[in-house]
Amino acid sequence: MSHYVDFNHALVDYILKAYDYIIAGAGAAGLSLAYRLASSSLKDSSVLLLDRDAKDSNDRTWCFWAAESGPFEHIVFKKWPALKFSEERGSYGGSLGSLEYKMIRGQDFYREVRQKLKAFTNFEFRQERIQGIEDTASGAVVRTDQEAYFAPVVFNSCLFPESVEKAVPPHFLWQHFAGWRIQTEEPMFKTDEGLLMDFRTPQYGSARFFYVLPLSEREALVEYTIFSSEKLQPGYYQQALATYLQQQWQLRPEAYRIAEHEAGAIPMTDQRMPARYGRHTINIGTMAGAVKPTTGYAFKNIQRQADQLIQQMEQGLPLNAQLKAPQRFRFYDRLLLNILQHFGEEGKTVFCRLFRYNRMSAILSFLEERTHLLQEVRIFATLPIITFLRAVGRVYLMPVVRKLWPESRASDWMPPRKAPLPLKENQKLL
Repeated sequence: MSHYVDFNHALVDYILKAYDYIIAGAGAAGLSLAYRLASSSLKDSSVLLLDRDAKDSNDRTWCFWAAESGPFEHIVFKKWPALKFSEERGSYGGSLGSLEYKMIRGQDFYREVRQKLKAFTNFEFRQERIQGIEDTASGAVVRTDQEAYFAPVVFNSCLFPESVEKAVPPHFLWQHFAGWRIQTEEPMFKTDEGLLMDFRTPQYGSARFFYVLPLSEREALVEYTIFSSEKLQPGYYQQALATYLQQQWQLRPEAYRIAEHEAGAIPMTDQRMPARYGRHTINIGTMAGAVKPTTGYAFKNIQRQADQLIQQMEQGLPLNAQLKAPQRFRFYDRLLLNILQHFGEEGKTVFCRLFRYNRMSAILSFLEERTHLLQEVRIFATLPIITFLRAVGRVYLMPVVRKLWPESRASDWMPPRKAPLPLKENQKLL
């Protein structure tokens, strides 16, 4: 439910629709927060959700692992009690113990949130393209391609602050991917085991792998994922998927039907995201650092952010969606990002050794930042130590050396990078 207020800003009078809260961006973060608001003591507040998309299609899936049941457990589409990892030397992994790997489909998530909010006339969704957010003395104005709206508090999950856009982060990569939900004529898949990573594919200077999540004996989600600074043209992902299915699964194109397409890109960066877009605009989701920099997983962090914000709002505390984590994990992330960005082809070696010599449940706990230091030392002991020591040199020592000696001597101090193939050549070789 909205009401109208007179508002003066930049010497121009506007008549704006005003709400208690505006959620700019109705993706996983925005909808999760709205869902929690509707279940909290703040459920009578007027809330506006804005997004350019209708959020009524199966445009993505979210996967995560957990032992406990979360707020969206009832819409989990599929669970796997076991995961495996594959490379040319063999396959590793197995049971996750008390954990389960879970998938939630976009269309089910959107439907669940919409259904809950439908019972509240004070929650409103508008399909409009957000053009900007402006701070005022008493709140923030969100401008779209159709109208302008005001709220004392705005939650932003779609716009990067200028400070982040202009900054040059130490490391920035895209985790870009495309996938198919395929249906086969013959039974092909083990329904109780997912293939988390399959590195049996050319790397072309950047870490590349496939994953296969069986939905039934005759149906699976198959995705091609790349860690690199540039994305490929859409056709090359499709070519790679077809080649992989034929080479590793002996599935010729006529042996399966593509039921759905999926594609996306997730930022992988150690750039510290600001807690606020402005004085009255709180960043959430990716904008607040919910994405694990080296894996791209975010769904569980988004749920933790939503719970944290609701608790702060109910208690009248300063609002901040950013989650606290031991700083040593930022150090680990920075080293791996450096390897993936500068020596992408070595990423395969890192991941292969990680899964070859460690239990799957231990790896997942480490990736979720729930291990203690001794466990982490044991994991790092299985990884290529020289590769990580060189990353330490590039990240922490090289800047000092460059200040003390000329560039030519600094570049000689560390082994030169093996240049990857140009992107256009990568595309030809797929």
